[in-house]
Amino acid sequence: MISPGRGLLKALRGGAFGAILRGDGTREEGGSGGALSGSILLVIGDDEERLRLRRALHGEGWRVLPAGTGAQARQIAGREDFEVAVVDNRLPDERGFQVISAVQKPDVATVALLHDEDTMDRIVGIELGADYYMRSPVNPRELVARVKQIFRKRERAAGEPSGKVYVGDLEIDPEQIRVTKGGREVMLSPREFKLLYTLARSPGRVFPRGTLLRQVWGEDEYIDERTVNVYVQRLRNKLGDDPSDPKLIETVRGFGYRLVRPEG
Repeated sequence: MISPGRGLLKALRGGAFGAILRGDGTREEGGSGGALSGSILLVIGDDEERLRLRRALHGEGWRVLPAGTGAQARQIAGREDFEVAVVDNRLPDERGFQVISAVQKPDVATVALLHDEDTMDRIVGIELGADYYMRSPVNPRELVARVKQIFRKRERAAGEPSGKVYVGDLEIDPEQIRVTKGGREVMLSPREFKLLYTLARSPGRVFPRGTLLRQVWGEDEYIDERTVNVYVQRLRNKLGDDPSDPKLIETVRGFGYRLVRPEG
């Protein structure tokens, strides 16, 4: 077998493919120019797994920001913009869900990689705002398909005509992905925002949990109707809607939830 010459190896190491070969925490430019552009924060503790997934994502044309620890992920999040964060739940220095909570931004979708179907891990992930769940080790093709789905949803949402929604002193701006209540900005995760926007567009309408699940989460094998309950609780807390006596997001027992338009 003829080994590659030094010139070829040098070219590979110096170019875009070299960025993949290195597998370190350096920035990586876009790959082959996929139809859906964007940047992805990839937080994987295992070096080989991180490199394997990085190659797959980079091959679709996405800019990949790799990190091997929670600390590295936090540093990258502080200086870089990205649309998707893929985070392994088992990192050398902390749990992945802690990283998700730390790097979360209103316009960032988060994908948590779980090593088993442990119920507590899923509950904690929901509490800290993970949007999607996949089993680890994840098939690179499945991860690519999930990320494509996320970017397609973003493109469709960007192309849809939309306007601000007002409910009492609540203002929801889908273009800016921004919510204010009484003039004060309320920080919501992308999933919380979508749930609130879905309810607010049809105030008074009762949404069954299954309907909210399909409209807000889509198809996700790790998500069940209890997730809706958790997110409604999160919304109530952030909007100052007393969970023991909610006035804004009302529970309709046996059916689901509705957003109540304040009188007057």
